[in-house]
Amino acid sequence: MKTYRDESGRRVLEVGDLSFLGDRDHRYGWLRRHILHFRMHLELRRADHVVAESEAVATDLVRYYFVPKDRISIKG
Repeated sequence: MKTYRDESGRRVLEVGDLSFLGDRDHRYGWLRRHILHFRMHLELRRADHVVAESEAVATDLVRYYFVPKDRISIKG
């Protein structure tokens, strides 16, 4: 997760991985997963645009965080 401003001044959030959400056997414990989920939720609310690492990450953003598809672009 990386936040920056683009040349037009919009706040952009770059998301690389959301595997901690769906995988119960993830290397992070339950507390770390909840903290990451809370931080991701806050950053997504603040962001004007979201850049996803892949199509799967974009799908998970829509599925878990209800981010509109028009706010997401795929890095490529």
